[in-house]
Amino acid sequence: MAHTAAPPTATHVPHVTPAGHRPVQHPPVTPGKVAMWLFLATEIMFFTGLIGSYIVLRAGSPALAFSNLYSPNTPLEDLKKTQGVFIEDVGSDPARVAAIIKSATDLNEEQAHDLAHNHNIVSRLTPEKAEKLHKELEAAGAKTEVEHFKAYSWPKPYDHLTNPLSIDLTAVNTFFLICSSVAMVLALSAFQRDERKKGTVYLLATTLIGALFVSIQVYEYYQLMVGHHYPPGISATGHFRPNVSLFGSCFFTMTGFHGAHVTGGVIALACLTLNSTFSGFKAYTKDHYSPVELIGLYWHFVDLVWIILFTIVYLV
Repeated sequence: MAHTAAPPTATHVPHVTPAGHRPVQHPPVTPGKVAMWLFLATEIMFFTGLIGSYIVLRAGSPALAFSNLYSPNTPLEDLKKTQGVFIEDVGSDPARVAAIIKSATDLNEEQAHDLAHNHNIVSRLTPEKAEKLHKELEAAGAKTEVEHFKAYSWPKPYDHLTNPLSIDLTAVNTFFLICSSVAMVLALSAFQRDERKKGTVYLLATTLIGALFVSIQVYEYYQLMVGHHYPPGISATGHFRPNVSLFGSCFFTMTGFHGAHVTGGVIALACLTLNSTFSGFKAYTKDHYSPVELIGLYWHFVDLVWIILFTIVYLV
């Protein structure tokens, strides 16, 4: 009986992906990531030292360092029983208000005029004189308020007589910076999915929001240093600058260094955006997005640092 030959078994040949289409395996650790993490480690040490110095200086500030009636660094031991009159609005007759202030104090005409027009405080008054001046100014059409002596080791948030910082404006600016961090995450995710145009749009959004943050900070600096006149509890000169008090020095040092870091990040983001745009959206793809990822790490770091600074400098 003849045996039927078994059909030959097919030899399994493994599927080989063409060389031009092999998926790129991204290692979890690259030299670029190591370099960025080392750089961020030095930045963490820098800002830790900066914030730590602020905490130490604030904790060691004397109990009578700041007052609602007198400029920082004024000896206050003999002034605890004095009162002042805060002029909120001079009304329709500022010349009369200035004359009343001149007659009630030892100020000359020019000093009395400055007090009336800059919404300042008439200080070094006894309780009786403060009450009398308050009534006379109210009768002249001015809006005033008697201020009792108060002293602090550090300016309090929302205290317009000792603290010039606009918490509301900075809270909005902080929200913008957080939004930019979200846009940065979306940009990286888009490039990883090879959605290059969308990734470029998110990069542009991150850049513009970051530039908006810096612009608002510049505006805040202008208002503090030039554009607004503050009462003596904030500054003897009427302008909040680094040399007016320890609080001023700490504020401008900490926010200034952070602002410089944000500016550097905005420049780097702008370079990424321009490179992606002018390369025809070919610069960053699902196989090459490490520059976006590394700049993103830096950007998230400066965002986190700002949240810490905003909390301890503005809110606490």
